[in-house]
Amino acid sequence: MSNSLSTPVLLRRIAQLEAAVGRLGEDLGSLRLAVSKQGLQLPMARIVRARASQAKQPPKDTQQDQVAAGLAGAALRGEAARVQWVKDGLVVPGEQLAKAWGLTRQALAPAADRGEIFAVKVGNRLYYPQAFLGMERETVAVICRALGGLGASEKLMFWLRDHGALSGKSVATALEAGLALSHVERLAAAWARERGATRVAEAA
Repeated sequence: MSNSLSTPVLLRRIAQLEAAVGRLGEDLGSLRLAVSKQGLQLPMARIVRARASQAKQPPKDTQQDQVAAGLAGAALRGEAARVQWVKDGLVVPGEQLAKAWGLTRQALAPAADRGEIFAVKVGNRLYYPQAFLGMERETVAVICRALGGLGASEKLMFWLRDHGALSGKSVATALEAGLALSHVERLAAAWARERGATRVAEAA
């Protein structure tokens, strides 16, 4: 493939990645607010400093260098967001979830393969939503299956953000308050359709 053809495609991909990172940043902000409401102390976010550091780097000489730098920057910001999820306690190691459910850590992988749970990868480790800890496995499975083939980050946003359709509550809080599981399942399916449509539009 020639440079004249490959460069526009790569630039469009960078724009898509930047948009995805922007959505993650917005969702992380709402999640941090939700956690703060529960009285937890949160560390300072380092994403802003990472962006500021990148902004100080000298411009690249060629268009291909700019493409490579853009892809690397998007990946760096995505990883920084995931590290912050761990520090904020929004996700927990597999050992902690397995202990809460009376399982071995190895038993989580088959459940993930079946779509009953999901994990986000941070560094070389897998982490699971903290909200899973106080919930029944089958309840988690019903909702995760409804989220379908969304990416792990998008599924995490559904689980931890406050939803207007749930009276401004997170999934776990709404269920704990007595909301019917079927209502949350329908909301999860609608969320999956909406996010799926957004990804298709961005790829067009």
